Amino acid sequence: MSRKSWIEETFFKRECVKFIPPSRDLHRCIPVCQVCQNLIRCCCGRLIGEHSWQESLPPISLCPGPRQDTEEDWSIELHTKASPTNAYGTIDFQDTATRVCRAKYIRVAVDSKAEALLQLMLREWQMERPKLLLTVQGGSDNFTLPPKVKQAFSKGLITAALSTGAWILTDGINTGVSKYVGEAVKVFGGHDLRKRNTVGITPWGVIDNNIDLIGRDVFRPYQPLGNPLSKRASLNSFHSHFLLVDDGTLGKNGCQQGLRRKLEKHIQLQRIHPRLNQGVPVVCLAVEGGPALVSTVLDYVSSVPPVPVLVFEGSGRAADLLAFLHKQTAVDRPLDPDIKEDFLVRIGDVFRLDRAEAFHLYNLFLQCMEHRQSITIFDSESEDQMAPDAAILTATLKGTKACAAEQLSMALAWDRADIAQKDVLVYGQHWQVGSLEQAMLDALVMDRVSFVKLLIDNGMTMSRFLTVDRLEELYNTPQGQTDRFLQHLVEDAKQTSLPLGYRLSLIDMGLVIEYLIKGAYRSTYTRKHFRAAYSRLQDKGRRNSSASLSKQKRELIPNSPRGRSLQNLHFFRTAQPYKCKDEDVSPGRSRETTLSPGLDDAPLLVPFNFNDLFVWAVLQQRQQMALFLWQHGEEALARATVACKLYRSMAFEARQSSMDDIIAERFKAYSLLVSWRWMC
Repeated sequence: MSRKSWIEETFFKRECVKFIPPSRDLHRCIPVCQVCQNLIRCCCGRLIGEHSWQESLPPISLCPGPRQDTEEDWSIELHTKASPTNAYGTIDFQDTATRVCRAKYIRVAVDSKAEALLQLMLREWQMERPKLLLTVQGGSDNFTLPPKVKQAFSKGLITAALSTGAWILTDGINTGVSKYVGEAVKVFGGHDLRKRNTVGITPWGVIDNNIDLIGRDVFRPYQPLGNPLSKRASLNSFHSHFLLVDDGTLGKNGCQQGLRRKLEKHIQLQRIHPRLNQGVPVVCLAVEGGPALVSTVLDYVSSVPPVPVLVFEGSGRAADLLAFLHKQTAVDRPLDPDIKEDFLVRIGDVFRLDRAEAFHLYNLFLQCMEHRQSITIFDSESEDQMAPDAAILTATLKGTKACAAEQLSMALAWDRADIAQKDVLVYGQHWQVGSLEQAMLDALVMDRVSFVKLLIDNGMTMSRFLTVDRLEELYNTPQGQTDRFLQHLVEDAKQTSLPLGYRLSLIDMGLVIEYLIKGAYRSTYTRKHFRAAYSRLQDKGRRNSSASLSKQKRELIPNSPRGRSLQNLHFFRTAQPYKCKDEDVSPGRSRETTLSPGLDDAPLLVPFNFNDLFVWAVLQQRQQMALFLWQHGEEALARATVACKLYRSMAFEARQSSMDDIIAERFKAYSLLVSWRWMC
């Protein structure tokens, strides 16, 4: 199926097909006169002539007949018709002379499926998968932010988004908080469209000149400077993508919120990284806002799991009221009666509400405070306030009620070691068995040098962490072209072709190292005692796996005692724990017979250390990781010599294999860099 046909078969627009005036008392005539044609609007917001009459004939009178319902309520389900979308493509904004601003857009029905929308964004629009979702809620009308609040919001939002690979969701219009988001992207964002993942979810019916966007797979110029007398809004030119939500109405706001919330919940279910089981976290940034913002915040913090909310104090209206109540109350301290009365008056004054309406809104504020642990107040005037981007990410970690291992996974996916050090790897933190070892393995596979350094600084040692299984898992990590080149080296070293899906072993890696270095060098992985013990280890692993298969089947039976205990487990082992050496080991026993962590007391052939990881990083072409590991351990000169020889030999092999010249030049550059670093 072609891209164009898939979009039109999946996404729809909605059009009103029955004229229902909001009041029957405005005008009565038989038949419909010119006044009806030009003045009286349907509940959908359109005139008679603006309707589609493909399914029925236009009304001949607005006066109900003898058996007609005089109080028929207009609804999307009964009075609109869905048909394939007729507006999608690329918008070319015409208001910027200094930079090109283009955005992908599509008109979608209000009842569209979140799964289809995410598929569109990832596959058709080729957006990078989000590692964080920053949903910005607040005032839709124009308002003025104080300079400090504006600076903190703008810089914090974009810095957090760019450093973590986040998506930003807004209403997408050129007024209110969405306009401030656009200005933040303009000042602090990049020029690359793929890096500007700022998505506007906008009602189709409120967009000024939306008729100019009609067309299938088109390139449309768009002027965002709308008519100042128009009640409609224009799109903000610094958003990168637009979902234009159509519920069949014209000039009415609010229909986008339900679809936006569905999309947010669906994105939460996606994995933050292919290697991690953690879902994509969502955090709401609340700026200014009216009464609707209070209901929105309550929906976020009361959902399961809760969505943390960061409120920017000083931005005005609802945000300031939330900040005030959050500071004046606590879990065991309700609002003082005198302050309560002043607060009710303030609500009425800010939103121009009567006493009853103000009291109803006050109760919503109190319900928000019942989930105060998910609400964070950012005060840009405070001297001890952390950086705004750090505040956003810290609020995300603390407000989701995630355990320490899940918080570490989030920070790892974002590659924000500073957040992990400040908020996760703290004194007194409780860790599940093996979770730190799993975090180290994930950091190595994901090439997170800063996290490897952080975990080593917090006591992680290679003698505890590195095992045969983990080292082989590192060598078998999928890495595209690097995998193919490494398998090519194994085939040359073994003088044989590898079958599809072949798993590399440490013995294979020893042969590759010897093949590249040549001369009289002998790898530890190819020595006789290593091969013998490795074979015994593999045999024992196969016996254990077959013996545990029947045990696992018994454990999966719900009524069995073991099955019931597994259902009640709150902690799981992500990696085998470290097992200390036996105290009765004789002094003459070689270091090569110490216990291997995580291998059921199988004899460890060598005490794995930074050298093993360093060689892995070199063979896997992870230059920054190799440079970091080279700085740890002993014999820096010898390791630098080995790395230079490996890089030069791999450059030669790349040229001999008719691979891309860029790969050979990259190996040569790596070799020169290692030499230069050693000389320095």
